[in-house]
Amino acid sequence: NEKNSKLGASMETALIICDAPKGRELYGDFLKSNGYEHVTVVDTPQSGRQAFIENEYDICIINSPLKSENAISLSVDIATGNYCQVILFVNEEIYEATVNAVAKYGVLTISKPFNRQFFLGALQMTRAINYRISVYNAKVKKLQKKMDENKRVSQAKCILIEKQNLSEQEAHRFIEKQAMNQRTTRLDIAESIIDYYN
Repeated sequence: NEKNSKLGASMETALIICDAPKGRELYGDFLKSNGYEHVTVVDTPQSGRQAFIENEYDICIINSPLKSENAISLSVDIATGNYCQVILFVNEEIYEATVNAVAKYGVLTISKPFNRQFFLGALQMTRAINYRISVYNAKVKKLQKKMDENKRVSQAKCILIEKQNLSEQEAHRFIEKQAMNQRTTRLDIAESIIDYYN
């Protein structure tokens, strides 16, 4: 299946990996009551990995321990392979060691027993992080688009210099003038020049 960019244009999405029935219900209800409109719940790490192949999620909740795989390793694996924020729930006695092991990979760790206030704080932090990432990604895409445009325009200039014996300045003016006259972009003119001579 082709991976969806989101499971809905504006809804927040979550994946829960938990093999304890009560935990799945607890985490699912809490997320739904705090704005996560699409919550996928699975009971094995294998099902969780398959879910990431098919979709993207804003957050992934992992409840430790898991019967079939080490939850700490799983959290690192998911955090390093996906854009979502991973929140790992662990028993209090291993909380500090877990934080030391996973924090550098961007995994948030919460100590059990379940504490609504801590979980809500983690969700608020996740939203803030996701917002900053989305702003950063938008800037990167804009910069990449500009760089791609400049590369194609430079390629078109080189063709004009070679094929029409224009100087670099003349080639530049030609593309600018054509874009203005045709009320289109420099990129469109560059593409038409490249297509024509190829």
